[in-house]
Amino acid sequence: MMKTRLKLLLSATLIVTPVCARAQEEAAAPETTRMALDRMIISAGTEKVALDTPQAVSSLDQEDIDQTQATTIGDLIEGLPGVNVQGGVGQLGQGFNIRGMGTAIGDSDNRILLTVDGVTKFYEQYRMGALFSEPELYKRVEVLRGPASSTLYGAGALAGVINFTTKDASDFLDAGDPLAVRLKAATETNAQAHTLSGIVAVQPVDGVELLGSYNYRRSDDYKDGNGDTVAASATLSDSWLVKGRVAIGGNRNHAIWASYQDWISDAPQVYDQISAATGAALMRRRVHDKTAVVGYVNDFDGSKIFNVEAQAAYSLSKVRQTETLFLGPLEYSEFSYESWQAKLQNSSRFDMGGDWTTFLIMGAQWSKQERRNPRVMPGGVVTPGAGTHPEGDMTRYGLFGQLEIVWSDKLTIIPGVRVDWNDLKPGDTVVGGTTLTQRVKDSGVSPKIAALYNLTPWLGLFGSAARTVRMPNVDEVFTRSATPAPGRPSNPNLRPEKSDNIEAGFTLSFDGVLGHGDRFRAKTTLFQNDVKDLIIQSASAPGVPYFQNIGRSRFKGLEVEAEYGIGGFFARGNMSFIDGKDRRNGDYLNTIPANDYRLTLGYADASSGLSGGWTGEFAERQDDVTTGPFSSAGSGIPTPGYSVHNLFLAFKPQSGAAKGFEFRIAVDNLFDKQYRRHLSSLAAEGQSFKFTVANSF
Repeated sequence: MMKTRLKLLLSATLIVTPVCARAQEEAAAPETTRMALDRMIISAGTEKVALDTPQAVSSLDQEDIDQTQATTIGDLIEGLPGVNVQGGVGQLGQGFNIRGMGTAIGDSDNRILLTVDGVTKFYEQYRMGALFSEPELYKRVEVLRGPASSTLYGAGALAGVINFTTKDASDFLDAGDPLAVRLKAATETNAQAHTLSGIVAVQPVDGVELLGSYNYRRSDDYKDGNGDTVAASATLSDSWLVKGRVAIGGNRNHAIWASYQDWISDAPQVYDQISAATGAALMRRRVHDKTAVVGYVNDFDGSKIFNVEAQAAYSLSKVRQTETLFLGPLEYSEFSYESWQAKLQNSSRFDMGGDWTTFLIMGAQWSKQERRNPRVMPGGVVTPGAGTHPEGDMTRYGLFGQLEIVWSDKLTIIPGVRVDWNDLKPGDTVVGGTTLTQRVKDSGVSPKIAALYNLTPWLGLFGSAARTVRMPNVDEVFTRSATPAPGRPSNPNLRPEKSDNIEAGFTLSFDGVLGHGDRFRAKTTLFQNDVKDLIIQSASAPGVPYFQNIGRSRFKGLEVEAEYGIGGFFARGNMSFIDGKDRRNGDYLNTIPANDYRLTLGYADASSGLSGGWTGEFAERQDDVTTGPFSSAGSGIPTPGYSVHNLFLAFKPQSGAAKGFEFRIAVDNLFDKQYRRHLSSLAAEGQSFKFTVANSF
């Protein structure tokens, strides 16, 4: 099936190429349509447009985020090729999946790196989500697919990296304005949801920018296409962000900046946020997530040798559980990940003569993470975690270097390497009357090389090869139990996972295809990722460790992004096809999403600020699963195909007294379709009308 699709894609390309090559000679009119593949990508090395980045990348800007009117972070990113949401559907139950790798039900996983303003976020708890945050805080999301991203971000990004960038005061302040205010209100009919947001941006003196933001979000459990209430889908959160930047000597590229964001949810919850299988088992969870970072940048007045970026950060994700009578005599318990991080990197540019230019990025990272799980019994007796959620510390060090060699606008070559050291220290968790004392240390080297060559002004070829090492974490190494006899031991001999990934693809870029001033962009990526010593949860049996290495697994797939624009009309689409198997026995891996397609057709009138369109989401049946005794919705059970249609309309006046006003209306799941995305254990939302009103002044 994969080969058939590839042949059809290549045949269509061969047909259209000669026509477009002739049209390329026409002069193009000024650009009027936003093209996602023409956007600058800022987190994959030196800034370059997505089309010229020799790896699979996608980005969402502020307009995309506003148009989505997202309730959760998963709502933001699930429309990107190769990216899926796995597990639950609410803010407390979502994990992420890239190219078939991601958080599985009850599985420990950190094969996707999540960063907020450069701060790595990580949380794992049985049947809970991976990231607790508010979509309204962000102005930009970049997804770097594939393990080549490990070079700059850390060992273990076997699937990729998702980078979130918070809003800045400069996003709202016009030149010379000392103050800007933005107020926003949104509602959604299905879940009786409502959101209030306020932003204040201040520039008290030249070179100093300050921003404060607060977001209030509430919703009930939503109803699916059959009209049934979906448990564990409600939202209750408050969040705020403060951020500042001080330019030194009037140079914006020599500055100190800092940000702090806080997210809190405190309400009754279903114990099992992933599948809501224990719907009657209610508890109260107070979830508190903090991210603080202080950064320093200095380009040394445009120096080609020194362009320094440094930051120190603190992160805390904590869940406090109370009212847990069904778990036995327990006053309360806490699950927390607290980390301290630091990163330093320098970028240099060397003009090599002729049309050759070289960029060198070198840096170092450090982090220390403490995993704690105090469980307080009536009377005040504290148990430091359980064998199945052990306490422990993880310290990491990393050195990295990436070289970018550019020849004119024709050739880009990017070799890179990263070396990481990992030190795991067991905590005070007592199992069977004993605590662990053995520390586990690992190291790994992750090299890569990527290249892009533009054969013509409209056709480029790219490819990459990368080896990435992911070292085991606290949960995987130290989980154990004393029952049933003789118990299940910890596994300090777990080997690091090793990923060998190859990618190849082509890009197309045409102006004047069907008419004067139109544009067409496309990017296609084929990948194959062979993972050796993949760490999985083993079958439940006495004497068998909870986590073991399996020999080899293979993930492979095809991703396509394409867009066309002429005047105000635009069309965007993407496709993703992924396969994954355990190469020991040929069994399908149960973290593989359904093949899916997305298409958006719309029109935006720049003069009036009026825009609107239609988006369709289409998924094939996914029955390539391995069914077993622990199969459940979202992991090991087939799903039928589906098609879902959405409409959107926005009005943003560009001049006059109404400038700064914004009105949006959207209809999600227009025909009230009953469906479930394959990696989600809960049914998706039925028909819902969304309304947003905002004003900036």
